[in-house]
Amino acid sequence: MNRKSTIKAAVLGATGFAGEKLVEILCRHPAIELTGAYGIEEPKPLKDYYPRFNKVVGLSLEPIVVSEVSAKADVIFLALPHTVSFNYVPQFLAAGKIVIDLSADYRLKDVAVYEKYYGVTHKDKKNIAGAVYGLPELYRDKIKKAKLLANPGCYPTVSALSVAPLIKEQLAGDIIIDAKSGITGAGRKASVDLNYTSINGNLYAYKLFKHQHLPEIIQTISEIAGTEMEVVFTPHVVPLEQGILATVYADLKKKLTKEEIMTIYDKFYKNEPFVRVLPGLPKLKDVFNTNFCDIGFEVEGKKIIIVAVIDNLVKGAAGQAVQNMNIMLGIPETAGLL
Repeated sequence: MNRKSTIKAAVLGATGFAGEKLVEILCRHPAIELTGAYGIEEPKPLKDYYPRFNKVVGLSLEPIVVSEVSAKADVIFLALPHTVSFNYVPQFLAAGKIVIDLSADYRLKDVAVYEKYYGVTHKDKKNIAGAVYGLPELYRDKIKKAKLLANPGCYPTVSALSVAPLIKEQLAGDIIIDAKSGITGAGRKASVDLNYTSINGNLYAYKLFKHQHLPEIIQTISEIAGTEMEVVFTPHVVPLEQGILATVYADLKKKLTKEEIMTIYDKFYKNEPFVRVLPGLPKLKDVFNTNFCDIGFEVEGKKIIIVAVIDNLVKGAAGQAVQNMNIMLGIPETAGLL
């Protein structure tokens, strides 16, 4: 694709972990020209924030001014903290831009649930109904027509993909999810719990029954099932930079062999470029810096244990956002992604 036919993209929140990863991916994308990087930090060349972008990205970080961002970009990625995006989305939509939001501001259809878990009043309720939840393996047809894309959270992505084939076929009941995430899942902010001396060699659970991704997981899995599902979700922080490993426990509604379950998963994901169903159990390092979700399982009687892994910054954030953009623009879904 020549330069005249490239699509212009901007990243808001370019100094966060997901924003940095977006810049990295968009710079190698064959159909995209990255024309703007924005944030609230001091305006200066991106290479001063990230020396690895020297001679790769010639942009400087700029303040967020809606009119200036809109003038430079066709597609706008919002890699902003939760409860911030809804201040900008209505203006970008009014300007006719394609908006891909990596925060939770448009993921939950029930505003009351959003306000309960995020502790703020939502400022753009009218656009929630029109936002498309961006899990391509489940909602590709809707994503193709979207103008506002709510990019899924990392825990909900790995959780939904791990059980979707069984839930879709009504072969499993309520589920238990034990998930472990690297520290980048918490975002690039100062925290005593995440500093080196606290996290090194440590492991702990957090936000039991209160994690903000819980209602998103329940919403997605219940929609697949066509009925309200119960989910027990226990997130943990592990001393790794990136990645999520989810171990999911479920009772099958009838006895199935491993071969029968493998057939169900293979059929469900046969055309999915970024889901790999394995004969054994997946390992986290195999998906680092890729957009893949690897899934494996073992079954005994009516008990099944599913293990799934993703990179929280790629398939759990920036990579999936670019995958969604590719679908929305009608360009090859794997473009720019590994």
